[in-house]
Order: sequence, then C-alpha cells, then structure tokens
Amino acid sequence: MAPPLSALVSRTLTLNPHLSRPRSRGGVAPLIPAPAAASAFRLRATAITDSSPPLPPPPPYPLAEVFPYIAAEWETIAKGWACAAAAVYCLSRAVPAAGRLPRVLAAAGGGVGAGAAVDVAARGGLALAAFASARAAAAYAQQALLWEAALRAAGRLRERAFERLLERDLAFFEGREGVAAGDVAHRIADEADDVADAVFSVLNTIVPTSLQLITMGIQMVTIDPMLSFLAATVIPCMYVVIASLGKRLRQMSKEAHLSLAMLTAYLNDVVPSMLTVKANNGELKEMLRFQKLARDDLKNNLDKKKMKTLIPQAVRATYIGGLLLLCAGSIVVSGMSFHAEGFLSFLTALALVVEPIQDLGKAYNEYKQGEPALERIFDLMRFNPEVNDKPSATHLQRVNGDIKFHDVTFRYVDGMPPVVDGVNLHIRPGESIAFVGPSGGGKTTLAKLLLRLYHPQSGYMLLDNHDVQDIQLQCLRTHIAFVSQDAVSTYLVHA
Repeated sequence: MAPPLSALVSRTLTLNPHLSRPRSRGGVAPLIPAPAAASAFRLRATAITDSSPPLPPPPPYPLAEVFPYIAAEWETIAKGWACAAAAVYCLSRAVPAAGRLPRVLAAAGGGVGAGAAVDVAARGGLALAAFASARAAAAYAQQALLWEAALRAAGRLRERAFERLLERDLAFFEGREGVAAGDVAHRIADEADDVADAVFSVLNTIVPTSLQLITMGIQMVTIDPMLSFLAATVIPCMYVVIASLGKRLRQMSKEAHLSLAMLTAYLNDVVPSMLTVKANNGELKEMLRFQKLARDDLKNNLDKKKMKTLIPQAVRATYIGGLLLLCAGSIVVSGMSFHAEGFLSFLTALALVVEPIQDLGKAYNEYKQGEPALERIFDLMRFNPEVNDKPSATHLQRVNGDIKFHDVTFRYVDGMPPVVDGVNLHIRPGESIAFVGPSGGGKTTLAKLLLRLYHPQSGYMLLDNHDVQDIQLQCLRTHIAFVSQDAVSTYLVHA
C-alpha cells in the first residue's frame, strides 16, 4: 500500500550525459540522490546482440501475400464472375445475329417477300439489341462487384498493415530504422489504393477476360479454322509487346512511388517545424528542397503515365497490323470467294477477341504499377519484434510501486555514445523523483526502459521485486502511467 500523501518523499536527480567518473570497488557506479551535479553517473554501453528469429524470405510474387485478403471476399468475387459469364454468353449469341443482320436487311429491301424479310429483320434487330443491353447490364454488375471485392481486400490489408505497425518496436518510430513517418503514412494511406487497382485488374482478368477470349476464339474456329490460325499469329506479338513494356513500367512505377513517398515525408517533417524554419530564415532553403523533390516526382510520374499510355497504343498498332495480315491471308486462302455473312461474323468475333487481349495488357500494366506498392506495404509487416512476452510471464493484479534499477546499461545504436551506463536506483512507493539534466541525459530513456519499450544491454529492473522482463507487457504498461509532451498535444486530445 502506498503511503499517504503527507508521507511522500521528493528527490531530485541530475543527469549529465556522457560524463566519466571512477567506478566503485564493486564495479557499479551508483546513482546517489543528491542536489546539484554530484549525482551524475558515468555512461558506458556494450554491444547488443539480436536474438530475434530470422525473418522468412518474401515470396517471389507479392500477389501470393495478398491472396488471403482476396480470398476473404470470395462470395462477392463469385457473384462478379457469374455476371461475367452471363455477359460472355450474351456476346456469344450476339455474334451470329450480327453476321446475319446485313443479309436480312438486304432481303428486306427487295421486292418479293419483302414483308416477311422486314419482320425477320425486326426480330433480329430486337434480339441483337436485347443481347447488347443484357451484356451491358451484366458487365456493369461484374465490374461493380469486383471493384467492391478489390477495395474491401485492400481495406483489410490496410487495417492489417496498421495493426502490424502498432506491434513494431519503438525504435522503428524513432527513426532508427531509416523509415520516415511520412513514408509510413504514404504506404498505408495512398499506396493501398494502388493495391486495390492491381487486385481489380487481376480479378477482372482471371475469369471475365479469359472467358471472353475462349468463347470468341471458339466462335472464330467454328466459322473458319484457317483464318483463325492466321489471326492467332497476332496474339504472341501482342504478348511480347505487353511483357517487354510492362517490365519497364514496373521500374518506372517503383521510382514514382519512392519519389512521392520522399515528397510526403519531407512535408510531414517541415510543416510541423515551421517555427524553426522562419526563425532561422530558412524559407529559401526549404523552397529549393521542395522544388527538387516536387520536380523529381513530376518527372517520374510523367514517365509512368507516358508508358501507361504507350502500351495500349502499341497493342492497338499490333492489332491493326494483324488485321491487315488477316485480310491479305483471306484473299490468298479463299480467293475472294469467302462468304460475306461468315466473314462479317468472323471479324466481329475477332474484334471481341482483341478486346480482352487489350484488357489483359491494361491489367498487366495495373498489376506492374501496383506491385511496388504491394512490396512496400508488406515490408512494413515483415518483422519480428525484439520486445516480447516470455511464455512464463506473470500478470500482476496490483502493484505497490517499488522500483529498482540494478546496474542498467543502455545505448540506442551500436558505435554511438551510450545514454545510460551502470545505473543503480531505488524508488520507494510514494516517492516523487525528478530527473534534471540536459537533452540526451537519459531522463526519458529510464522511463522507456522501465516500460520495456527497449531492452537494456546489461542490468535489470524490478517492480515490486518482479523482474520487468517476467511481467506481461500489457500488465506492466497498465500499472505505469507515462505522459509525454507529444501525448498531451495529440494522443490525449483524441482519447
């Protein structure tokens, strides 16, 4: 039980960073409560050994990691694919009707039997319009459902990324791992949208595009196998164009992501520091830095957009070349005696085959553009925390507040001057302790060590004679209140 308020004892400890003094005979430099600087302690640290288990290697394809998030939306995806099947069925019925329509219209314009031909033409036109309308409705439902699945999958990924972000050690957030806060925010907020685009392109290609490609290919083979073979020679050319340009697009997309992340991180750093900028006449310097980052981002983004525009045009040019080859082949093979109705149906089916091939190219572009975003988001999630609960960690229902530091030594980075060295301190229940010293003296570090936000390189700390390493993290931090000036201005406002 803590003593009453009247019995509280106050002590002031002065912390001087990076000072040396002789050790005591036992090899420990005690932290003696005293006024002024006599209570300073010598700072020393040893190297830290990382005992964390090695991380598993990332899969060769980032899409493999996002698959569980996509699979969670299987019902919506199945509905979208069912709508795609209905749209393809309508197309398969519309192609023969489109081929017969010119002959029927020609017959309707003749003299004998024109009335019956008009009725047939009207029914054929209505059937074609019905198939086209049904196909449009099914395609709309397909894309709406697949977009819903893609956005929900990206939303789940974003939530999981933030959940894993909260599990990271404090060192990650204090800039000791080379990732700026603005870069982290950009990955979770903005690049998750690129992931949604990539997921949609994959979902829209696996079944809908493949179904249309197979169905229209069967229609072409049924009409004329020889011309189908000639038309098929265009497909490998399109694949080569898409694959070669897609590799370059991926690299450009990665550079664009990095430049935008750097710009976001810079703004995240400079805007809260505007007082320092103005007080030191730094407006011109910061403007020059911003211009460089903004122009780099503009260049990379423009290169990416140009490549995205070039790929469909290149595919279309390959398609036109293939059509010319097809026409020349049809003259040679059929000797200009090919049936007009069948030829029109064949060209309609061919156009509907080229459409999914172009969609495949666009989907490949979207995937290559989203692949760097996938990698950067999953990089946030690939880690093993250094601060963990032991399997035998205990839960304390209540604490009295007796705190002891025994020869605690700690430094943040190997090769850098230590912050805490050989600290011995006993804070009894009810005591009020004030640590006084310059910035970097280790005042906040002692609180971080007690909360197990970091592990000391040597020594140990006790709470009510329990080693803090043996106490469950959630339990330990429940019994210790920590309020920083950042928490006063941000966290407590939103709590």
